[in-house]
Amino acid sequence: MTETTHLDPRKASVLRAIVSHYVGSGEPVGSKTIADRFDLGVSSATVRNEMAALEDSGFIYQPHTSAGRVPTDIGYRYFVDAWARDVHLPEGDARRIQRFFTEPRWELEEALRETASLLSRVTNHAAVVFAPALDHSVVRHVELVRLSGDRAMLILVTDSGRVENHVVMVAETVDDVQLERANEMLNRIVIGHQIDAAADTIENSLERFPLELRDAVKSVVIALKDELSQRETERVYLEGASNIVDEEKFADLETVRGVIGALEHRRLVLEMLADALSGERVSVRIGSENTARQMQFCSVITAPYGSTGSSLGSLGIVGPTRMDYNRSIATVHEVSLALGRMLADLGL
Repeated sequence: MTETTHLDPRKASVLRAIVSHYVGSGEPVGSKTIADRFDLGVSSATVRNEMAALEDSGFIYQPHTSAGRVPTDIGYRYFVDAWARDVHLPEGDARRIQRFFTEPRWELEEALRETASLLSRVTNHAAVVFAPALDHSVVRHVELVRLSGDRAMLILVTDSGRVENHVVMVAETVDDVQLERANEMLNRIVIGHQIDAAADTIENSLERFPLELRDAVKSVVIALKDELSQRETERVYLEGASNIVDEEKFADLETVRGVIGALEHRRLVLEMLADALSGERVSVRIGSENTARQMQFCSVITAPYGSTGSSLGSLGIVGPTRMDYNRSIATVHEVSLALGRMLADLGL
């Protein structure tokens, strides 16, 4: 906190009450409501004086001449730093997350997409999950499985849990024994190599394969090169963008459109999640703390996921500054830990 954010206990209690009331109701609050509904042990006149001091210091403001006060970004920041860091999830949310992550999810892509959906459902905000770049992955297993006629399924598994399937051409004259031989050779050649180098590694080793298998191996090379050419280097899963509209917590429709437009720009979302990759805990950016103009009416809560000291990616939520910070921070924290544990159990 900066020097301007230090508050004496009474002012801090009044600010906490204002934030709590406004987050719950969406209505500006006056001194009488604070005195009546919160056990602060002071009169409404005293609350009014403290609110005036908080307004002078920039923690709250008066949106209309006859209205009560609402928190500013600085007020929310004080609330988050003072009271929203060491909170626990409601029991129902904790059970919901626990049940989700006890279900087996063997493909990384599916797990991350479903995790974004879970995060959105629990928080009622838009949720994003950032996945590691495909070309950073290492080949764990490759296999050709006969389908019918001259077709086979190429199955590629990486250390990040990604499973890719491609139909390739294999001559009908290649029998199951020869196909198994091809699988053994392919695995010896590419296991442990980064996926972006796998196709070239196989192509450079083509002469090691028996003549009758080379056409099949060429099909594998073509499929791998095609996969790399079509895949973006990073993947972002966005779920619950409709919550931005449904919340009705933004000032106007134009603001809503701006936020949704920002979420549709992949590079902007990646920049939003970048800080989480370098940290070890939940990060909260409130309103004007966000560099993108369209996001300055939002709060963005992010966290890395993965094993200790090694982040595989990051995840987060986007919502209005008027959000339930206690629950939102606790949810992002718990989901990031649970996802990391699940990926560790899968050996990722």
